[in-house]
Amino acid sequence: MRGLSTILIGAALAVLVVGVSLYPLTHATFTRLLVQRYANQQQIGLPESRIKTVAEQVRRFVDDTESPGLPATVDGRPGFDAAAVSHLLDVRSVIAGARTVTGILAAIVAVWLATVIALRRFDYIAPALFLGAAMCVAIVVLGAVAGLLNFDALFTWFHGLFFAAGTWEFPADSLLIEVFPEQFWSTAAAVWAGLVLLGGGILAVAGVFVRGEVTGVLKGSAKGGPSAGA
Repeated sequence: MRGLSTILIGAALAVLVVGVSLYPLTHATFTRLLVQRYANQQQIGLPESRIKTVAEQVRRFVDDTESPGLPATVDGRPGFDAAAVSHLLDVRSVIAGARTVTGILAAIVAVWLATVIALRRFDYIAPALFLGAAMCVAIVVLGAVAGLLNFDALFTWFHGLFFAAGTWEFPADSLLIEVFPEQFWSTAAAVWAGLVLLGGGILAVAGVFVRGEVTGVLKGSAKGGPSAGA
């Protein structure tokens, strides 16, 4: 029972960390900084302030179901056609789904934690935390190796998990690609990986703390046992 609990909750913790780590990547400040760094103003043919505005429109569109639609033309050049809007709607659905799963996992972990504490099975907690931390590291290492070996293949595989073939590929001169070039996504992936590692580190530190506390409780109980029986 303990082994199964450790595996399930450890996996849930790792996926929870992955989900939580995505939140900063959808923040307006993050998008603005990366677009400012990687979007080629001369290639796009728009002033920097306008590029930032367009990027924020796209970010809001995929992040908020109440956001306004995207323009078909932007200052006289092609903007977001039906294919681009359809793909971004798919992205919105994926983000919403990820947040739902993250919330569900958070609730499951909270209920599990409350249950083991109520049952005084404190020895269940640290192993699950350590396994969750190890899984976080494994996810990042596997992703890093795959990305270094062939980032394009990883990018294609990742999109294939969530989007139908042919719905997420656009011409290099489309506004969507020019505002969010490959460097944007590779940097976002690196930041995400760093956040996942940070989350894994927090799990590991928590595991060390909990294990120390449990050991202290067990030692205290062992010392108090003979006295209680005398």
